[in-house]
Amino acid sequence: MTTIITLVVLVSLGIVLVDADGNDCIIRDNDTIENCCNLGFGHSKFSSVVNKPKVYDVKNFCGNCQSTLTKVYCDTLTAGGGWTVIQRRQDGSVDFFNRGWAEFEEGFGDLTGEFWYGLRSIHCLTSNGRWELRIDFMFTNGTKSYLSYKEFAVGPCEDQYQLSISGFDSVGLTDPFRAARINSMKFTTHDRDNDLSVGNCAESSGGWWWNNCNYIEINDPYGSNEIYLNGHCTPLS
Repeated sequence: MTTIITLVVLVSLGIVLVDADGNDCIIRDNDTIENCCNLGFGHSKFSSVVNKPKVYDVKNFCGNCQSTLTKVYCDTLTAGGGWTVIQRRQDGSVDFFNRGWAEFEEGFGDLTGEFWYGLRSIHCLTSNGRWELRIDFMFTNGTKSYLSYKEFAVGPCEDQYQLSISGFDSVGLTDPFRAARINSMKFTTHDRDNDLSVGNCAESSGGWWWNNCNYIEINDPYGSNEIYLNGHCTPLS
């Protein structure tokens, strides 16, 4: 049975760098961090910010990725904390559907509400270390669930932000991304068609790493779910 995420009312994405022994993820102060892995339960300084998910200033650790990263929203509660949220939909206040390539590349919305973090920034974050992806979502009937992937990365602009995703790890669910065959796909928007469909999938389902259309519609005209990235917090060069 194929899992198709539709009629959802909440959505958000996030990323975190997680070090195996926790020695490299230390909170320098309460408002400026290297990344949200600093705020995970497994790290010694976490107690000062526990149960306080919020926007933090982030240091520029992305090297030559040309990212404009200055702030992140850190989720300190979900699955052990330390998640950097990179997408959230919760009430339909922000239009995710009528967006072109430039907007998906740079990001849009408000970090304290609904937003898309931006392909350039997501690439920047996932270009260092190994990252996991988590998607939490709630259907309109109130049922909540999540999808988890052990490997997640987004390539650079030159590769049209090509997606690398594998290692599905969600008990009781079928991998919708595998069904949709989106691994290694380039990002598609209304004004840049990189999918393999006869038409442009973004015209009906919004910007995404489409192969053919449907299966999972995170940026459709309206939806809601939570997407998080989680990574191993290795030292960054």
